[in-house]
Amino acid sequence: MDTVANKISETAGLAPGVAIPIGIDETSPSKFIVCAIKEGDVQVERLGSLPEDFAAFSQDTTVWIDVQGYAGLISIKRIFKTLDVHPLLQADILNTKNRTSMEMLGKTLFINFNRLFYAANNRLRKENVSFLMKNNYVITFHNGERDSFAGVRKRVTAFKGRQTKPDYVLYTLLDNFVDNYYEPLEKLSANIEKSEKHLLADDNIIDRPTLAALRHDSAMARHVIWPLKNIITKAAEDRTDFFADDLAPYFYDLRDHVYQLDEVCDMTEENVITIVQLNMDNMNNKTNEIMKTLGLISTIFLPLTFIAGVYGMNFKFMPELESRWGYPFVIALMALIALLLYKSFKNRHWV
Repeated sequence: MDTVANKISETAGLAPGVAIPIGIDETSPSKFIVCAIKEGDVQVERLGSLPEDFAAFSQDTTVWIDVQGYAGLISIKRIFKTLDVHPLLQADILNTKNRTSMEMLGKTLFINFNRLFYAANNRLRKENVSFLMKNNYVITFHNGERDSFAGVRKRVTAFKGRQTKPDYVLYTLLDNFVDNYYEPLEKLSANIEKSEKHLLADDNIIDRPTLAALRHDSAMARHVIWPLKNIITKAAEDRTDFFADDLAPYFYDLRDHVYQLDEVCDMTEENVITIVQLNMDNMNNKTNEIMKTLGLISTIFLPLTFIAGVYGMNFKFMPELESRWGYPFVIALMALIALLLYKSFKNRHWV
């Protein structure tokens, strides 16, 4: 059984290109969906593992193998061996905590993205998705729990003409993958808008865990989306050696989508900063209201306390001590003073 590293630091000291799986879930079985795309004939087959002769396709057939889950290491390494994938790329594919990047080694194009999704606890999470193209093969690697390419799989059987070529298939997968970012970002924007409305209504306050979650999610979205601009721009303008010139308009359109997503990330970060400031202002307002109330109460009771203190000295020669109306008079005087102070504060809109 291959060694599985939970942390990248566990691979320290190993030689470059040692293909050790990092952060995979061995309990979840892998699935392999093989799509043989040919003009007038598209075949889709779902397998639990890849046979030895999985590469027995003609050169005019584009083969898309969707690897869902990394536990099937025997089949995955069979792909590496059959397609003669460079050891450095093998290590990158099996590293599920790798950063967003694009690499070209010989006739092999490797692209690594991070997918955004909301977990069960309503927090934004990311997972690694890799694309590999060599000759007439397009391979995708991702976690089997979430299907990143369901949209492409629904329409792959209708591919015709130019759509059956490897570079167009890869473009279609990238386009579908980028479109999948809209849903989590829209949900993040909705959560931020909901929090903002909550703050603006009656000076409410957001608890610290909710505020920290918003800041974390907006920062993660920025971290995932921002590197995409350079990769898609390079594919649109340079087009490398793997994409034909007629795909340039498609990649320009895809670049516009990425820039739009980047603008959404800018807005979410700015809105989160606004929410943090609003929350601090609301907390300060509530504190000021409490201090104001305590100050008014103290101001009202200050003269009453003075009167009570004077008549509490209990000297023998105090004329009011023997008066029949002394106590009612003092109580009435204290009530009148309190009422006059309250009226004065109310006229100034302090209460």
